[in-house]
Amino acid sequence: MQQRYMLAIWDLFTMSGSDVSGGEAVIAIMDGDQEIDRVTISGKCQGQHGYRRSYTGKPGLTARISSGPGRIQFLHN
Repeated sequence: MQQRYMLAIWDLFTMSGSDVSGGEAVIAIMDGDQEIDRVTISGKCQGQHGYRRSYTGKPGLTARISSGPGRIQFLHN
């Protein structure tokens, strides 16, 4: 059985002084304590709505940022 998830990321950018540039975040998809997949998202996302993409996997998965800037939310639909 597969579950559909929505992965959203906000604040995906880097700053150098007053310059704002795109960033890259690596998101680990977790099954309990075991990492089963990685999703890399790169670009610049500063808006309040963030960037969203779907992910399909088994029920009960979670996600965390492994490296890079940003905040994420990982919800099942």
